[in-house]
Amino acid sequence: MKRLPVVIAAAVLVAGAGGVTAVAMSGSERNAEVVPEPPGGTAPVRRGDLVQQEQVGGTLGYAGTHDVTSAGGGVFTALPAPGAVVRHGGQVYAVDDDPVPLWRGDKPLWRRLESGVDKGSDVTLVEQNLKDLGLFTGTPDDRFDWTTATALREWQRESGLERTGALDVGDVVVLPGDIRVTEVSAVLGAAAGGPVLRASGTGRVVTVAMPVTKQTIARPGAEVDVQLPGRESTRATVTSVGTVARTRDDGPAVIDVVVTLVDPAAAGELDGAPVTVRFTTERREGVLTVPVNALLARPGGYGVEVVRPGGVDLVAVELGLFGGGRVEVTGVPEGSEVRVAGS
Repeated sequence: MKRLPVVIAAAVLVAGAGGVTAVAMSGSERNAEVVPEPPGGTAPVRRGDLVQQEQVGGTLGYAGTHDVTSAGGGVFTALPAPGAVVRHGGQVYAVDDDPVPLWRGDKPLWRRLESGVDKGSDVTLVEQNLKDLGLFTGTPDDRFDWTTATALREWQRESGLERTGALDVGDVVVLPGDIRVTEVSAVLGAAAGGPVLRASGTGRVVTVAMPVTKQTIARPGAEVDVQLPGRESTRATVTSVGTVARTRDDGPAVIDVVVTLVDPAAAGELDGAPVTVRFTTERREGVLTVPVNALLARPGGYGVEVVRPGGVDLVAVELGLFGGGRVEVTGVPEGSEVRVAGS
């Protein structure tokens, strides 16, 4: 039986566009023809999970955008370079040769903290940061007491600062996490105050302009595969799916879908690079599959050549899901060897 690769390829394209229609051959045709074994290779009929994926282009970047400002007073004596990564406790910039470090928190400091201040969440933030730096031994709470002041003095001593036991608004930069500097607007020697720099987070993300007609394939929390330029694919997780569509001059309306790399190091120093994101559209577990190039197109359906001693049996099959170069089939026993084209 002659293989028809063009017809088979068409079947694969139909599958990628939105599913496969199962085509069955009549029972009277099954095993009806026995032909001599042709030259070539074979592949087993395997049972396992089959995943169908759809590929959508995206852009690799860094997560988040942060604008860092100075509370004012003094002169800038040190500034980071674009691309610099600053981690918890590290210096963001310096004023009058005093380092201004990065602390973690979800809101900035808004008042001077010292003995006698009222309770507040800013006190908890300071104590938690000091604890994370190994300088506060108690349980962080919202009361500024002697233990808070003692830990602050120790931090000031280690940082080469005046040991006041108090903290002013401009003494630290408070952001949700580590940062990567993207742009510096302040100037060395200029009076401190106002915008200093813009930064991103250090997490690696891919932003996908997803056509609204395909938005259902992106589900928050779902795992996806990201093909990086010149590298192997890496796993990622869908972290946000936009709800507001925007129009483009060169195509359909889209929403922004953000996926976060599970292993940020997999992307190296790439930034702004085009990538391919593979979204799972359907999954079938424990099904029998054969390579797509084992299929034979016949009038009324498809079949495969099952190898037996001395020849092959031409067996009709019903097709199911396509994915990863294989196709779900029914009508052939597990473990059988089938002839594949191009071997």
